[in-house]
Amino acid sequence: MKFDYRKICGIAGVALLASIAGFVGYKAPVEVATPWQSIGGCGAGGSGGGSGDGIKWIGQGVSGGYLEVEAFTKYAVGQNFSSMTFTPHLSVKPTWSTKLGVSIPMMSHQGEVQYRSNQNPTDRTTGGLGDVSFDFSKTIGSGGAASLSASLSIPTGQYDIKRGTDGGKEILPSSFQKGSGLYSLTLGWDYSRDTDKGIWLYGLTYTHPFAMHLFSGENEFNDSYWKDLDHKGDRFKYRFKAYGENDLGAYTPPSVGGSIAYGYRGRPGIVQSFGLSFSAPLGVAWISSETEGKYDPRPDPDHKAWSAALAYGIEFSDTDFPVYFAVSIPIHDKSNSNSKDEYDEKPMRQWDAPDWSDFGQQWTVAVGVKGSFF
Repeated sequence: MKFDYRKICGIAGVALLASIAGFVGYKAPVEVATPWQSIGGCGAGGSGGGSGDGIKWIGQGVSGGYLEVEAFTKYAVGQNFSSMTFTPHLSVKPTWSTKLGVSIPMMSHQGEVQYRSNQNPTDRTTGGLGDVSFDFSKTIGSGGAASLSASLSIPTGQYDIKRGTDGGKEILPSSFQKGSGLYSLTLGWDYSRDTDKGIWLYGLTYTHPFAMHLFSGENEFNDSYWKDLDHKGDRFKYRFKAYGENDLGAYTPPSVGGSIAYGYRGRPGIVQSFGLSFSAPLGVAWISSETEGKYDPRPDPDHKAWSAALAYGIEFSDTDFPVYFAVSIPIHDKSNSNSKDEYDEKPMRQWDAPDWSDFGQQWTVAVGVKGSFF
């Protein structure tokens, strides 16, 4: 199991973070106050929305308070699963051009689990606190049309949830876990361009997962799951890993993403938006063994070489308490797992045409509210 690109991506992530840090002290000469100033990426409308489903808040937002609260509730459904997340995002603006925030996700997952094709599927349910994230954004330029952002998620959500009998518990797939077991840094750039009755929004992101145990310096499962293994190598003893391998052995590669959206303000008190987002991992994801105590990572058979989402949103623009509704549908390439050698990740690197057989089988519906205080 080798990931030669991990150190390269780690260096690239640090370089990108350093680039953003250079802008932190920048001050725009003129304060911009447009009806669209709440639209944008992590620092404006997108904090509680996320990018996986393409949904983020686009609208005139709320103004007048020092503390801003944005709460998104999302319900996703597929052929054999459903999930709900509630993510409040709290933010403050130390200056007119900067914003600091924190997102606290609560979630519930229900669905069918089948580890191997020769096993019977079972229904499982999980829920609770996910990975908390902190974000920072800064508007740059005299016109305030661009912004830079950085967010860091920390591993507060459990990622080794097990189900089954006392003598045969199995670790659930990552889609049922509440966290990743990793830190994750996301760097973003957003740009907006006004039109007669609306606005165009463009965004780019780079996400880099990594692992840390700065104090203990050891895999957290050394004395439990891996007590019978020889604890040698950086999978079992480390303080920092610049790549996204968690303590169960699952690997999450870095990823890049982009989005484009249009917000239409042709009707008073209403903002409608249409958006397209796209993301691609810079490598193949690996999963851990489902058997407790067995260290056996392998490529994720459900790995997607690319994914996209179409989203529609509508904001009912009240200056004190706006409400936002959105719906999105994913588009992705086909899974290319190797049935002969489950450790061969080469087929999963292939980019294919969209998997039209799955198109329309998954949906995400979201509702959000905002308010400001103090």
